[in-house]
Amino acid sequence: MHPLVTRRSLLLAGLAIAAGGTGAAMVHLGPPAPGLAVLSAREVLVVEALARVLFPPGFFPVAGGDGGTAPQVDALLAGVFPRQAVAPFRYVLRAIQVGTLVARGRHFADLPPQEAAEVVAIWAGDDPLPRRLASDSVKLMVGTAFLRRPEVVAAIGFRAECLAGVAPPPPIVMP
Repeated sequence: MHPLVTRRSLLLAGLAIAAGGTGAAMVHLGPPAPGLAVLSAREVLVVEALARVLFPPGFFPVAGGDGGTAPQVDALLAGVFPRQAVAPFRYVLRAIQVGTLVARGRHFADLPPQEAAEVVAIWAGDDPLPRRLASDSVKLMVGTAFLRRPEVVAAIGFRAECLAGVAPPPPIVMP
């Protein structure tokens, strides 16, 4: 072995390469899942796991986590939200998934419902503020998407007859 190439230098080089690969995987969001415009397959799993926690069976006639909420989140991200807000939202989903892996040894989407509910409660806690704000934004998005689902609207009997024939509001335009 060359005197400058030691086991320690090889180990450090290997660790640096592994860390770089992990960092690149964290930054790359991935392509949209089949049939979706924005969310990747991994993000779909996180959204559905969140919907399962936020809208458990018995809360509404339709339970969250059945695969119908992520397409609605995707539609909101693709059609309503400004483009510059989409990537940060996706990174929050990634942080939930990876943060849970680091803290509990499993991805958020792989947790049983009770343990996932504990994670959601921790994220909603008062400290630190950025984590709570991220939690609130994700819960708002998942909740809005869930309540927009046609089967949920029908199941809860919501009707908007006063809006019949009224043109939809103009899209939100942000600079």
